[in-house]
Amino acid sequence: MPPAPPSAEITSLPPIVSVRPILMLTGFLGAGKTTLLRSILDNLATREYLADVLLNDRENASIDRETLKDRAASVSALTGSCVCCEGYDELVDLILKVSKSQHDLLLIELNGTADPVPLLESFTLLESKFCLRPRWQVCVIDARHFGKRGYFDDLEKLQLETASHYTISWQSELTGRQELELEKKIQAINPRASRTTGSLIADALSQAIRHNRRHTLVSQRSTPSNAALNTFAITPPSKHLLEDRHTIAHEFTGCNIVFPEPVEASRITEWLEKLPASVIRAKALLSHENEEGTRYLYERVGQIVSPKPLPVKTSAKVPCSGIFIGADIAPEEILRLTQKHLHPDCHFPDA
Repeated sequence: MPPAPPSAEITSLPPIVSVRPILMLTGFLGAGKTTLLRSILDNLATREYLADVLLNDRENASIDRETLKDRAASVSALTGSCVCCEGYDELVDLILKVSKSQHDLLLIELNGTADPVPLLESFTLLESKFCLRPRWQVCVIDARHFGKRGYFDDLEKLQLETASHYTISWQSELTGRQELELEKKIQAINPRASRTTGSLIADALSQAIRHNRRHTLVSQRSTPSNAALNTFAITPPSKHLLEDRHTIAHEFTGCNIVFPEPVEASRITEWLEKLPASVIRAKALLSHENEEGTRYLYERVGQIVSPKPLPVKTSAKVPCSGIFIGADIAPEEILRLTQKHLHPDCHFPDA
């Protein structure tokens, strides 16, 4: 009589998966997420830790990727109108790709209108492939505009409600009393979140890396089947699509304009100031006349233009271009103003 086949308990061993911390950055358009990300990466570099970075932006995420590539072990750019809906599949694919990396941690910067809840849920289901521990979400609060966005206040609150930590950007714009009032508003929305800084975040991540086991066994009982995982990756939780606050994110649109190289530096600030009020967020990667090898990142948040551009070293393969995001923006009007104030040869990428 042939021997009986081995039981499932003997042949089915729990999978071994890599373990790394994950930090997800949320916050409204222009709050300062990329600035915080640069600070975290610089602090991690002094501790000799390497991070994989996933960037999401509504238009041309490659602009921010160029400003970070010298700071991170790898930078992947995901451009999608709503990473928690249309861009969800691609983000999951990128996370699974990063799971094969040997670097120390994963950092994700979401676009300024994303709902983080579906992504937080997905990390639990992805544990059979990539164990992300600890999972922290830091919400960047813009001291100038928090609670003053009118119709979009609820979207900003949604990004804060699930955060484990928060930072306050543009704190210098506040008096001591105003800062205390802002802290009360934040705590009323999420009393569990604690305030932090880029340096403190890097300290906590470093400690987590040191204490984490590099690999762990995943319990088969808590592991979804491949079919279930694939189904979830294709279809995000539908309940969030029905929430009013989530649907606000879908009211934002964006456009991308390519600039000639180079442009006259003296025209740039005036051009940004002339953009329509409907443009809530603008980023422009530009090169100046008579300056070779260096490009500059200009930014506008609301009606405020950053006082100094950020010099960045970028690949010649990445064209000088700008991204413009807002509710009900008019791309043709933005292009007309750009051609008038910046350069007549500016055009849409597909032109």
